[in-house]
Amino acid sequence: MIAELSTFFDDESLIALTGPRGSGKTEIALNLVATFDNVQVYDADMYKPLMRARDVAMGDRREGNINPQWKYMDTPVIEYTPEVWLDQGLKVVLDMGGGELGLVPLTTIKNLLRDRNILFYVVVNPYRPQAEFLVRRVLSMLPETPKFILNPHLLDDTDTNVILHGMELYKEMHLPEPSILVVLEQVAEEVERVVDLPLFPIRRYLQMEV
Repeated sequence: MIAELSTFFDDESLIALTGPRGSGKTEIALNLVATFDNVQVYDADMYKPLMRARDVAMGDRREGNINPQWKYMDTPVIEYTPEVWLDQGLKVVLDMGGGELGLVPLTTIKNLLRDRNILFYVVVNPYRPQAEFLVRRVLSMLPETPKFILNPHLLDDTDTNVILHGMELYKEMHLPEPSILVVLEQVAEEVERVVDLPLFPIRRYLQMEV
């Protein structure tokens, strides 16, 4: 079963992707913009991590949905909010920074958005070092109980076996059942035959610079 827009947003218009650094939040946000017509991504990462949504050029694939001015936002100052997009009936993804530090702007954003509800997701890649410890630290800072997105991958070495083993590693973390399983689009069909979770097939827009 392939995840639809409603799989992510439920009855809300605003979701926040949180989780440890390197778990895949920005990649998922970019793919949501590329996949669905009425989604905007708000890059709330103010702390210069390795990869940010506002640093990515997506060519002609929904390029207008990533504000080019964001590349100049290098200080933890919130100057605008996605309120105008929400008023237009669009769905908005808050791409939060990694780890605990990345959640610091959340209080300001919530205050500026006033009565808007935010549906929180924690993105988990169980292959990341100290994954369980770092996820639980993020959980301790969230204002409400989140849902979980499972994103088990080893970059270009990811195949169906890597994903299935990642699911077993996730079970060992004793976290709630994930709402969505993220898979690379080239293995989505094979994984769909053996997994019952809603799948979100993605392509890689971010490339690690060495």
